[in-house]
Amino acid sequence: MAQVSCSRPPRSKEFALYFLIFSALFILLYHQTIRELITVWSREEDYGHGFLIFPISLYLVWHKRGSLFDKPARPDSLGLVLLSLWALLYLAGTGAEISTFENSSIVVFLLGVILFIAGRDIAKTLLFPVLFLIFMLPVPSEVYTSLTNPLVLLTTTCSVHILQLFEVPVLQEGNLINLPNCSMEIILACSGMRSLISIMALALLMGYIFLSSNVERLVLLLFSVPVSLLGNIFRITATGFCTYYFSSYISQSRLHAIAGLSIFAVSFVCLLSLCLIILWIERKRMQYLSWFLR
Repeated sequence: MAQVSCSRPPRSKEFALYFLIFSALFILLYHQTIRELITVWSREEDYGHGFLIFPISLYLVWHKRGSLFDKPARPDSLGLVLLSLWALLYLAGTGAEISTFENSSIVVFLLGVILFIAGRDIAKTLLFPVLFLIFMLPVPSEVYTSLTNPLVLLTTTCSVHILQLFEVPVLQEGNLINLPNCSMEIILACSGMRSLISIMALALLMGYIFLSSNVERLVLLLFSVPVSLLGNIFRITATGFCTYYFSSYISQSRLHAIAGLSIFAVSFVCLLSLCLIILWIERKRMQYLSWFLR
């Protein structure tokens, strides 16, 4: 006698339905927020890198597609906890018009949805690409102001000391560098916050791609902070040198842009060099360990 099977519909159909529902919800709730973020990326130089963050995250997800397809989707109710937290952040952000809460709720929403419809294994695989989206969000204004003002004073003071070391006649008045032929004002945009955020993002990305240990990734991230600060000090100092000797031939804005691109390239080389050094140390350590265990 033939047996009639009453099995449950394939999990893939249920997953696709959840995906469509949450995608529509995301577009409905965040289309205005995304437009505002794009406006910030376009108008404020400190956040111009925001245009690159989302494509990079998508590439990281695509790069992990093999392991994602190999892992079965096991919905986890813990995702409801994250979605509850998301609801609080979103309501606080939209109701009280606190953009920081509204913007950060994007990341919590994505993590909660992934955990709820796909499970912990897939959520763990996608954790970094989703958290990397934090770098496309503006820094809260209070935090930004509290960091940029000391950074401006620090970079100005260090740059003046270096110029004086090379016998360039210079006088500092707060964030103003007075040279014999002109004055340079180190404004908030020159604080180094932009390079600090972008270089930290680069360090995290390189650590995720090249390194396997979270400790090693943390070392690379911490190393990116002095690299960024020193690079910004060098940029202002170089601009001061060129302004003093060649101010009538080269504009400060062009010098600043060229120096900024050069410093970012040098920072990339420094981070890559540290990655290679860490990998070399790791390889040597494993060689010694295997020799000892023979």
